[in-house]
Amino acid sequence: MRDVRDGHRWAGDWWTGHWWAGHWWTAFGVVVGLALVASGVSQGLGAWAARPAHSVVADLGRGLEPDRTDLLAGVGALEGSLQWPGMHAPAYGSLALLQLERARRAAGEPGISLPLIDAGVAAQRAALALAPARGSGWARLVYADTLLAGELHAQAIWALSPEAEALEARAASARARALLALEMAFLTRDLGFSLVRWRRAAARERWPALRPWLRTAARAEVLELTRYGAQGMDALVDLYLATPGHFVIDEELAADPKQRGIFEKRLARRVRSG
Repeated sequence: MRDVRDGHRWAGDWWTGHWWAGHWWTAFGVVVGLALVASGVSQGLGAWAARPAHSVVADLGRGLEPDRTDLLAGVGALEGSLQWPGMHAPAYGSLALLQLERARRAAGEPGISLPLIDAGVAAQRAALALAPARGSGWARLVYADTLLAGELHAQAIWALSPEAEALEARAASARARALLALEMAFLTRDLGFSLVRWRRAAARERWPALRPWLRTAARAEVLELTRYGAQGMDALVDLYLATPGHFVIDEELAADPKQRGIFEKRLARRVRSG
């Protein structure tokens, strides 16, 4: 009868007698390396495909209005880039930005604007699924739902009952979602100047609907803006002059006499200049 140990020795000889003996970690590393190279190539091709959108996104960031042809080319480029595996949240966020800009330009034409808003929201939610801590993404959802609420309300004005009530109910639902997205924008605590300024303005517009903790967070943004020097003070002056609810700015600056003095000088200068 054959000794079982002979089988064990045979198996051991088979393993050690082949080239992969002692080199399987090397083989594993090669496989992983090739996978990373493939991923990098895919991302590179996606980024290349998205290039026509870069200047359009940059123009919107500077407050400019790209022409319609460039806007459509940017959307097409981003949609094409997202066909490549491995594209990241910024590509989806940029696509959302361009779709919502198209929707804004189509305001008053619900057959065009509403599908564009839906497309923008879908892209932004895809971005947030990949990077949920991006404050700019939640800010964009606030904008999208606010835009949607405005379009639905405009439709409701001219609609007959019960369609008007249904449209107003959808508008109210959009405003509620915008408020929840605003809360998320605050919770991310992104301290970029443009986002701090935007959060303070967005909170001011919705002050009666804010929960107590969100009012506290919005108040804190007043002193946060003073840390950005002249541009922060100018933003506070803009907010102060734009709303009857400037008591919040008064109360918060009272805690810092130095910043209060700087603010009052800039406010007086703005008022004198008209």
